[in-house]
Parts: sequence; structure tokens; C-alpha cells
Amino acid sequence: MNLDELNDALSSSDPDPHAVRALIERKRMQGHQRMQRMLAASGSLAVVVALVVGIGVLARGPSSSSSSSARAGGNAAAQASAPATGSGAGNASAVPGPTLGGAAAGPKGQPAAPGASSSSDSCAAISLKNTIADALRGGASVIVATGTLTGKPVTGNPATAGAAAFYRMTLSSVQTLRGPAVAPGSTAWIPGPAPGATASVTSALLAPDGRLFAIVWPKAATHDLVGPTLRLAPIVGTDVVFTPSGCWDVTALQPSQYQAKTQLRPVPSGKPVGGAGQPAENGLYAVPLTTVEQVVAQA
Repeated sequence: MNLDELNDALSSSDPDPHAVRALIERKRMQGHQRMQRMLAASGSLAVVVALVVGIGVLARGPSSSSSSSARAGGNAAAQASAPATGSGAGNASAVPGPTLGGAAAGPKGQPAAPGASSSSDSCAAISLKNTIADALRGGASVIVATGTLTGKPVTGNPATAGAAAFYRMTLSSVQTLRGPAVAPGSTAWIPGPAPGATASVTSALLAPDGRLFAIVWPKAATHDLVGPTLRLAPIVGTDVVFTPSGCWDVTALQPSQYQAKTQLRPVPSGKPVGGAGQPAENGLYAVPLTTVEQVVAQA
């Protein structure tokens, strides 16, 4: 074999340059694609990890320092909105309100529900005029009458704490001042303490002769066990005596503290209260009946 033939034989085994470049390009593209898939996979994993961490934080709730800051902010807001107290605040009442068991027992207030007797600590200050106007709009009557307790009380379920008790009264000498007429001889009911409980100044009080001023609430309005129901104030002489049990607000009428000798008896029974020299804590205030009748006419 000569030299030319040897060169031809060796050159015949050389790779095709175009084929080599194509192979290199395919390898480069495959490597690039693998890198993109790896980056995409790692990005998805990062999102999942971030989501799991976020859920864990939410499940644990705010940190103690954040809670403390929130509580501090809430307390500051509550203190900012609280009414001022002390000698320079809240002296709008014309008559000082004595206390009874830590609650205001002055000549003001109204029970939350119509026709219900209530202690003074559940009263809201609504003037007598507005109280009567609201009662008339609710279908109640306003009367002056003589009442006599008769019959046995009606009570709610004794197993229920604070079960209601109602005491039957027969009305005579009835004068209807406003609202639907109430006939003499009608029966009405007085809310009071459960049988056997101790009655006090916070119970409905009656004058010895049974004279009374009252709002007569129909059963349809009160949804009580019985009806109609009386929210009453005893009449002594020419005065209406407003008591804590009725939650009456008579401040605007400039009442005088009740100091008549006549004592008032609780419903259904108990130690009489009132009389000359009675303590201010009893919260008994007198307003002339003529003044009360004028308020009723204007309501």
C-alpha cells in the first residue's frame, strides 16, 4: 500500500464534523431541559414548605407579645370610653339617691320588662311621664283604686332559680285616669317574692287602707303566668309614695322623702317599712297625687 492509499484509509474513519456538532447540540439542549425541570421542582417544594409554615403559625395564634399588645390597647380604649367618676361627675339628679344593698335606691328607674316588679339595681332612668306614655302605647291602663289581697299566689316552677310569684288582688273604687277602662271588682296580680321568702322594701308596698296608684299591664303585653299585672305605688293621704320596688323615676317632680307616720306593708307580708324618721336607705319618696294626675294627663 502506498502513502496515498494509507492516508485515504485513515481519513475514512474520521467522524463527520456536522454529525459531531449536531450531537453536541442535542446534549446541550437535554442538559438545559434537565436543569429547568430541577429548578421547577425545587420552586414547587419551596412553595409547599412556605405554606406549611404559614398554617402552623396561624394554628398557634398570635405570640404572647402580640396578645399583650392587643390587651393593652383594649384596656386603654375601655378606660378612654369609661364615664368619669368622682365628686365632679354624675350629679344630674335633683334628689340624692340613697343606696340599698349597694344599688341606687333614689327616686328613679324602671324595670327592664313591663309590669314586672324589680329591685333598684335593674332599673333604668326613664321619667314618670315617659314611663306612662310607653305604657299607654303598649295597651296598659293607669288607675287610682283600692286593692285587697285575696286568694293564693300563683308561682312558676319552684325548681327554677328566681321563679316568679304573683299575688291576687281585687280592685275597688277604681278610677281609670288613662287607657282602657278597668271595672270595679276586677282581679289583678302583683309580682312579688316567692312564698316563704322574706319581703322587704324591695317588694311591692301597700298602704294600710289599700289605696294605690298603678299601671295595669294586660297579660298579652307581659306574657306572665297571670294577668293583668299591677305596677303600683301606695297612696297615703294626698301623696303617692314611690318605692324602689316600682323603679319609678320621679326626680323631675322634685319629690320629698317620705316621712309620714303611716307605715307600708310589703306584699305578701313582712315587717312594715316607712314612717316618721325612716332611714334614707329605704328610698321612699312622696309626690302629691294631684301632680301625678297632671303628669298622667300630659303623657
